[in-house]
Amino acid sequence: MYHDDNEGVAWHSDDEKSLGNNPIIASLSFGAERKFSFRHKQTKQTVSITLEHGSLLLMKDKTQINWLHSLPTSKIYQPRINLTFRTINRQVV
Repeated sequence: MYHDDNEGVAWHSDDEKSLGNNPIIASLSFGAERKFSFRHKQTKQTVSITLEHGSLLLMKDKTQINWLHSLPTSKIYQPRINLTFRTINRQVV
């Protein structure tokens, strides 16, 4: 849960070994709209999208290998709930 504009997530990739190669990560958003950004690891190109209430973001293929992503802080004063789904390989943990 993100209570307001002071909460976000810094640039990162979900590239833990326990997620395997080319993990599929689904992110379901409820509540306030928020900007979600991607930054290419090599070219530094940035792409941003708006995650609206009820939206589903699906990251797959080589997303985690080639891109960082973040949820920047913003001027939003309403809460947002994010549910993230991923498969964890228990044998690697």
